Formats: sequence, structure tokens, C-alpha cells
Amino acid sequence: MDEIAAEAGITKPILYSHFGDKAGLIQALASRVAGQVNQAVTEALARSGEPSEIVASTIEAFCTFIEREPELYRFLVQTARHESDVAGPRLMSDIGGQIAVALGSGLRKAGADSGAAEPWAFAIVGMIFSGAGWWLERRSMSKEDLVGYLSQLLWTGLSGAGLGRLEGWDESAWPDTGTDRLRIMAVPDHPRPGPAERPPRPAVGDE
Repeated sequence: MDEIAAEAGITKPILYSHFGDKAGLIQALASRVAGQVNQAVTEALARSGEPSEIVASTIEAFCTFIEREPELYRFLVQTARHESDVAGPRLMSDIGGQIAVALGSGLRKAGADSGAAEPWAFAIVGMIFSGAGWWLERRSMSKEDLVGYLSQLLWTGLSGAGLGRLEGWDESAWPDTGTDRLRIMAVPDHPRPGPAERPPRPAVGDE
């Protein structure tokens, strides 16, 4: 606390008057870092674009923050492991909740089952935290490569779950008919013809 007060250019009593004790200071700093990470992810999720682009930009926003503030990120993770009331767990809960809302909305728009949106969202948060933490310690690839690999893995799963139907989808081109729109999106644009619908194969030599 003496070193912190000296660095801030204030007396220790003033520091204690604001934070109470060392635990209070840790809580305040963790909350501030969590807020910065949360804001970066929130802004990425709010951007317009293809679903695959939003996935990549959200992962990139998180990785950019920990690249810029590695010590703050390590502090947040370490304190979260040892203190149950710091902002780390709440940060994961906040980000997971935001992703769950965005994911559930996208799945419903695509006419897919949105029941798994919340557990998938929290699994996504765990993957990104773990992958980014590994990269922060190893630095065996560029941040761009890391974002690309994580995005590829995540989008492969989400696309297969139904979000791939929204790629290239112009919402303004569809009438606002609620359930009818979802039913249309759930059916492929060009279903494969059955045997009776297929044209006969030309005889050998025919042009």
C-alpha cells in the first residue's frame, strides 16, 4: 500500500479512505479491468456484419485487450482464482450472458433450436479465455493466427448448428412475417431433386 500511495502521489490515509484495505483496492482494480474487457466485447458483438465476421471480431477484441494489457489480464485471472468475490467470475458471467443473448437471437432468426444458446455461450467464453491465456504465455504464433484458429473452430460449430444460414442473408429483403420467415430460412434455397424430378441422362454421343 505504501508503494501504491507513493506511485499515485497521495498519502496512505487517503488511499485507505477510498478503498478501505488491500482487499478493497484489489476488488476495485479487478472491477475496472473487467469493465474494460466487457466493454470491448460488447462493442464487438454490437457491430453489424456477417455472423462469421462478428465471431472473429469479438475474439479479436478480447485478444487485443490482453495483448495491450497483459499484466492487468494476469492480475484479473490470478485474483479470480484466489478470491471468490472479485470481478473475474462476474466478468465471465457478464460476457457469457451477452453472448447467450446474441447467439439465441441468431439461432432463432435462422430457424434453429436456440435451447443450447446459454451453455454454448459459456463454453465459448471458457474456450476464448483458455486459448488467449495459453497464447499470452507462449506467444508461439501471431495474434492474427490465434484469432483465425479460434474463429475457425468456433464458426465451424456454430455454422453447423444453424447460424451458417444467416451468411449473406439480407433481412430487409424478407417480409416481416415472424414464423413464416423462420420457416423459409429453415428450408434450403435449392433442394436436391428426387429421382422422379431429375432430367434423363443424355445418350452417349448426344449433344
